Amino acid sequence: MSLLTKSKYLNGLQCIKRLWVEEKHPERIESSSKAQQRIMNQGIEVGIYARENFFDGIVIERGRNAIEDTQTAVNGDNSCIFEATFIFDGVEIRCDVLQKNDLNSWNIIEVKSSTSVKDEYLPDLAIQKYVLTGLGVEIKQVKLMYINNQDCISPNLSNLFTCRDITSEVDELITKISNNIREFREVLDQDIEPNILIGKHCDKPHKCPIKNYCWRDVPEKSIFTIPRLDKRKEQDLISKGILSISEIPPEYPLSEKQWTYIDTVINAKPEINRDAIKSALSKIEYPIHFLDFESFNPAIPRFDGMRPYEHFPFQYSCHKLLLDRTIIHYEYLHTDTSDPRLPLLESLLTNISGKGSIIVYKKSFEKGILENLSKIFPQYSVELESMISRLWDQLAIFQNYYTHPDFDGKISLKSVLPILVPSLGYKSLEIQKGDDAGTIWDLMIHTPDEMEKDQMIKDLKAYCKMDTFATAKIHEVLSEF
Repeated sequence: MSLLTKSKYLNGLQCIKRLWVEEKHPERIESSSKAQQRIMNQGIEVGIYARENFFDGIVIERGRNAIEDTQTAVNGDNSCIFEATFIFDGVEIRCDVLQKNDLNSWNIIEVKSSTSVKDEYLPDLAIQKYVLTGLGVEIKQVKLMYINNQDCISPNLSNLFTCRDITSEVDELITKISNNIREFREVLDQDIEPNILIGKHCDKPHKCPIKNYCWRDVPEKSIFTIPRLDKRKEQDLISKGILSISEIPPEYPLSEKQWTYIDTVINAKPEINRDAIKSALSKIEYPIHFLDFESFNPAIPRFDGMRPYEHFPFQYSCHKLLLDRTIIHYEYLHTDTSDPRLPLLESLLTNISGKGSIIVYKKSFEKGILENLSKIFPQYSVELESMISRLWDQLAIFQNYYTHPDFDGKISLKSVLPILVPSLGYKSLEIQKGDDAGTIWDLMIHTPDEMEKDQMIKDLKAYCKMDTFATAKIHEVLSEF
């Protein structure tokens, strides 16, 4: 029997089917997306940065000597050990930080890139304490070290992290661990895949990498497409074997909007309030600007005045529609590691006139970017406030007046576009999502390879341009109502 790593143990807590499939059929595991890889890389970056808060620490390198090197470090004069590695009861764990106390006991400190203490972190620390105490290592405190996004402002990053003692919460889980390990080993000894219903555990605490495998028989028009369906009702329907929208009993307690959506799906007919759409569009003034930002939000602030995870724009695209139907395209993309905010803002103010509506898709995002720029650059606050006042949210049309069975319960730009404008889409683009755009941009500004950089610049421009061209074409379709 192979070792249970900490990761495997935590995966088993999420779902024993996940544990079994990842061990027996790793080919069924989905590869990480660019956004997921970015989150993992950011976690590593934060973990390494956190080490600067500890004096005289030693790093235990991965490999066959990790256990022996850890034991030497524990028995030596080291006051702090990073990546200390231990095995007990067939479980291997690595501690982010093992810190010695004056009383010759130790503190376990887990570093997380989140901005709060989450329940999902407790089993992680519980299995670490279980292993160490099982080996006779005295643990005084178990702490979580996480990002302080409240009053940490760059360039002063001395208070980037905050620490919380969660020993008592962790201790409540210790008694269950031995039984969990026994259950997981029994599952892994079986040749038959565990029969586990799909449910909320497929996405919590994280999206499972075998979700597509487990959900392969879920019908296209499923209950999971119902907008804002309460998770308890979702689980109730699953337990009753109801996955298809057509199987939901007519007396089932759902909201009016949810039943409206279900009716559009069953009848295969969109629900469109044309009068309301006409009224909303009548408030739009020429010239019309279709605007989209791409942004990045690193855990560790990059530029002065920034907080952890604060979004900053590095790119925009704007299609400007004149009264004579002429369309002009403007864009800006920052291509080096310097602060992009001021040059982007200056370009934006040059290219967007002081009049005319600014159509965006999900107003809260663009509004937040503009408000933040106004705080950072108060000399442009008048112009930026004018832009904010002219924002018009295209998303609101699909939230309130337009329901289509082929939206599958989603109203993102990428869900709406192929229905309203079938000739347009993102499938041919290298970048498919906004999260991926931020990841690619960060790679682009740091790559030394000029050919790679040029290609990433082209990909970024094509993606952002598609966003604003898509909103322009959707507006054209809506205007025909």
